[in-house]
Amino acid sequence: MTGAPESDAVIVNPLRASGLLDSIGLERARAHVRESGGLLSDALLRLGLVKEGDFLRVFAELYSVRFVKAEKLKSIRLDEGLLERVGVRSAERLRMCPIHWDAGTHELHVVASIPLSSSLEPELRQVVGARTVMVYVATAGAVAALIRRAYYGQEDAFKEVTANGAGPSVLPSARAGETFEDESTREPTAERTNIQVSPDLKSQTFEPVKRKEKLPSLNDDPEDSGSTTNSGSSEGKTVMVNLEALTIATLRRENARYRVAQEFHRRVSLERSVEAMVDRILSVIFELLNADGAAVWLTSGRYASKSKTGDHVVEVPRTIIDQALVSTNGLLTHNALMDERFDRSQSVMVRGIKSVMAVPLRTRTGTIGILYVESVSMSAAFTDDDLPLLDSIAAQASILLDNAALVAQVQREVETRASLSRFLSQAAVEEVLSGRMKVNMAGQNAEISVLFCDIRGFTTMSAHMPPEEVVRFLNAFFGEAVDAVERNGGVVDKFIGDCVMAMWGAIDQREDGARKCIASALEIVERSKKIKVNGQYLEVGVGINTGPAVVGAIGAARRLDYTAIGSTVNLAARLCGIAQTGQVLVTSDTLLRAGPGVINEASEAVILKGIDVPIVPYAVKALTTPLQLSEVSPSGKHPAQQNRIVTVPAHPSPIKPR
Repeated sequence: MTGAPESDAVIVNPLRASGLLDSIGLERARAHVRESGGLLSDALLRLGLVKEGDFLRVFAELYSVRFVKAEKLKSIRLDEGLLERVGVRSAERLRMCPIHWDAGTHELHVVASIPLSSSLEPELRQVVGARTVMVYVATAGAVAALIRRAYYGQEDAFKEVTANGAGPSVLPSARAGETFEDESTREPTAERTNIQVSPDLKSQTFEPVKRKEKLPSLNDDPEDSGSTTNSGSSEGKTVMVNLEALTIATLRRENARYRVAQEFHRRVSLERSVEAMVDRILSVIFELLNADGAAVWLTSGRYASKSKTGDHVVEVPRTIIDQALVSTNGLLTHNALMDERFDRSQSVMVRGIKSVMAVPLRTRTGTIGILYVESVSMSAAFTDDDLPLLDSIAAQASILLDNAALVAQVQREVETRASLSRFLSQAAVEEVLSGRMKVNMAGQNAEISVLFCDIRGFTTMSAHMPPEEVVRFLNAFFGEAVDAVERNGGVVDKFIGDCVMAMWGAIDQREDGARKCIASALEIVERSKKIKVNGQYLEVGVGINTGPAVVGAIGAARRLDYTAIGSTVNLAARLCGIAQTGQVLVTSDTLLRAGPGVINEASEAVILKGIDVPIVPYAVKALTTPLQLSEVSPSGKHPAQQNRIVTVPAHPSPIKPR
């Protein structure tokens, strides 16, 4: 585990301010590092200049976490599933090792080496799906040994760790001619030793942080704090304390930023809408940075900004947007007015922008916008350390915004699905949501095939039956009818008493709509014969017509039906009314559009109520495969048509009113 190199200020200053390290000890440790290599913290521990417990206690207090000694880590056995879930790459990059996962509370416990990575907790939340990440600090040598043992199966990894928690001066070779740095770039071996589930962390009895006296802050007066010295050396001592106080204050500010950054994900993720989430992101910016204004600009056209005083809208110059979108690590300028990159930007000059930072918002699918902060009151308001912090926030914000957009999309789809399900079949709903079909709710003209089917003798049948029995056999009939309609690509429009109405062509215009409608009718007739009522099989009649109709969402504001209206629909309903038991009556328009293979028999012409012209109903007997050239007999007829019943009589019988 190579990790990031330690900084003297990060390791040394807290130890010196706590009185655990003096200049002589520090020089000895540095000399050891120059001669033998390794980390400064390991050198301090290996030479016994600082005790492991004191060392960890200082940094546990600084980071507001708990600590665990190397001796305790030796006895921990880790869950293999958790190790695979986190992955060796994340463990080595973040200089940590997962030690326990609570599935009930979604709480992850990890042990990490100093200094803690600012992306430790946010990244683990994303990788593992943890709500809470409990961090324990340990020495770098102990964490490295735990990673080697857990991920690489090196059971003797802790042999190189001293009793005081120091790691090796030179990282050990895992194989001949290889250093551990090389080992860390290799995938974990499959020859892992027996890794068992760890006991609950409560049984590990990690040592809690025992707070010492308050460390000096930037505002502390050395004389008030009692740090006086003898005459002749007091001046030097006072300067020393001030420097240490300044360092500790800086570290505390960095620790505060670290903590706020960790809280960022938790606080912002509580919001569900994109608007509320963006507003929370901008609010957090002012807690972290010395900004006068901040803004989120999204490529979708959405824009939100916030000023420190709340009295104006922050306008992001287009030149900054363009450069931030293509930048790798973001954009930082200490004085935009003097920066030649913006010398042609009038908005920069007019608004008097001085300090600027901007970083891209990137998701799995690409860049979705930028996160922008500015200061118009002072130059160099942001440091080089602020840019990685803003980039870290932008990385988390990108994930949250992407997730919020997906949630909003799913919510819209759920609402659309619920709305369409009131009118359409499940198959039709899926077609509409996929974009393959479109529904004009406002209304449109369409050529449709309409089917009406009802139960013969329903009134008489149901008069002497218990209500629950009536509902039972009606639902059984409707279930069979709906299955037959949807299996043949139709849409069930509504149920009217004991009658079902279905349509073809109202949503998707298909050439075989009329044929599918007839096939569905024949299937309903056969399916109804499976249902018995009072010992008798259910009997139905069907009427079908094809023609123009008005299709759309019709009804009141609080109750709409996606249906069809017009003479075509009325004629189909009238045919259903005169159909005999087991009959499927269709019009000549339906036969014409259904194509060949519809075996039928013409009835007498009738005058139907509400229809101005006489109608010749055709009773469909069967539906065969359409004519194929290879199936034509020597007589020139399709085999199924050689004995076909004549459809239209040469001299129709006298018209009978119905």
